[in-house]
Amino acid sequence: MGLRRRVEKEKPASSESGSSGSDYLDDIMPFIKKGTVIPIISNSMRIEQIFRDETALRAQISETAEFDDEDLSIDEQLTKEWASEIHYPMVDNHNLARVAQYYQVEQKESLLAKTKYLKFLTNYLLDINTDDEAYRDVVSQLRLQEATFSEIVQQLDFPRFPAGMEDSLRILAKLPLKIYITTSYYNFIERALEAENKKPRTQVCFWSGGKLSAKPEHAPDPLYEPSDTEPAVYHLYGLEDYPQTLVLSEDDYMNFLISVVEDTNTQNPLIPLRLREGLAESRLLLLGYHVKDWDFRVLFRFILKFRSIDSAPRGMLIQLKPGGTPPENKERSIEYLGHYFDKKQFDVDWTNPEKFIGKLSNEWDKYRKGQL
Repeated sequence: MGLRRRVEKEKPASSESGSSGSDYLDDIMPFIKKGTVIPIISNSMRIEQIFRDETALRAQISETAEFDDEDLSIDEQLTKEWASEIHYPMVDNHNLARVAQYYQVEQKESLLAKTKYLKFLTNYLLDINTDDEAYRDVVSQLRLQEATFSEIVQQLDFPRFPAGMEDSLRILAKLPLKIYITTSYYNFIERALEAENKKPRTQVCFWSGGKLSAKPEHAPDPLYEPSDTEPAVYHLYGLEDYPQTLVLSEDDYMNFLISVVEDTNTQNPLIPLRLREGLAESRLLLLGYHVKDWDFRVLFRFILKFRSIDSAPRGMLIQLKPGGTPPENKERSIEYLGHYFDKKQFDVDWTNPEKFIGKLSNEWDKYRKGQL
C-alpha cells in the first residue's frame, strides 16, 4: 500500500536548467553568518521523505536522476487516496486544494472537513505500517492514543533515511538562523531544531481566528526576539494542533491571502513585525514547492506583499523542473519561468531541494573554516 515514484537516468543537468545555484551559494554565506537567511519550507518536502522508499530516495538525490514528468508526486498520490475515500467525483483527484474544497462543501463545515483530512493522513500512515513486525505494537498503541500525525511520524522513526544519508531538516537546523518559515501543518522543523540543542518557538498564523485557543507557548508575543539558539518557526498555513488554521482548500487560500492583506491590527497583527521585517530584508530560500500549485502561488503573492523589488535582496526558488509540459516546450517553459522570477528578484535552481541543502551545508562548512 506504500507510495512510490519512478525515477529515470539522464545526462547531468545542462544550461537548460536555468540554475544559478553555485553563484548564489557563494553570495549567501555572509548572510547566513549574520542570520539573515530565511528558509521557507513546503509541506510536501517532509511528506515526500516520509512516504517514499529508500531506492527512490537514493536515486533522486544522485547527480543524474530526475523524476518522470508524467508521474504524480507523492503528495498528489496521497490526495488521490483521500479523494477515493471521500468519493470525489471529478477528474482532478490529485489536486489537494480542489479535493479539499469539495469535501468542505460536502461536510457543510470547514473545521470538520479539515479534522477528517488530518485523520485520514494519520490512519494512512498507521495502515501501511500495520504489518511491519518491528512497529506492530507501536502502531496499536498509537491507534488507542489517537496520536497526531507528527507524533506518529516520530514514534515510527520516519523519515527512514538510508545509512550515511543526513536529514535535510537537521542540516538546515544546524545553520545559525533566527527564523524558519514553513507551510507545513506539522512540527517537523521544531523537532529537527531541538535535535540540534536549540529551543525553537512555534508561531502560528491564526488567519481564521481561534487565537484565544492558542497554547501559552504558541501565543503571539510582540516582545519575542528570535535568535540562532532560540529561533522562531512560523507556520503560515496553520498547525495540526488548531485544525481551523489549516490552509487546505481553494477557499482557504483565497481567505488566507485576503486576511493577511487586509489586516490592520497594529498592536497584534496576524503577521508579526519581526516576520515582516525578515521577509523584507532577508535572503529567502523557497524549498520544495512546485510553481503550478496553490500553496506556492499564494505563498509567493504573500511574500511579494512585504518585499520591495527595488531594494530587497535576491531570493532563491529551489525545485524540480516543472512537469506536465510537452518535451518540445520544456526549454521554453523553463526559460519563461526564469525570466518571470528574475523580474521578482528571485533566482531559480531547478534541482532537488535536498541536494541543494547538501551543497549549502558543504559551502557553509568551507566558509566557516575560511576556505572560501
